[in-house]
Amino acid sequence: MSLSPTKLVVLICEEAMESSVAPDLMAAGAKGYTVCEARGRGARGVRDARWLLSSNVRIEILCHEDVAQRLVDMLVAKYSENFGLVIYVQDAQIIRSNKF
Repeated sequence: MSLSPTKLVVLICEEAMESSVAPDLMAAGAKGYTVCEARGRGARGVRDARWLLSSNVRIEILCHEDVAQRLVDMLVAKYSENFGLVIYVQDAQIIRSNKF
């Protein structure tokens, strides 16, 4: 089994953004994504999901480097000014790279 290098783009954002962000990710070249709940504390205080307006999600996208850059550029341009979000990119090693 051989591992291939790829990128992991992680977006932590308000749960209400998921329905608008998801189609934009696919349009920018993502072949899929994973979403899970996210809780924590940061510049905007505690985000603990006790009520809908304070819940966050973590969206992860495995993709090639060019797609990762497109995703980051799109997210920053379209969402960073009006929404609380965190975006970061990590190196990853995957199997079945053709899926990503």
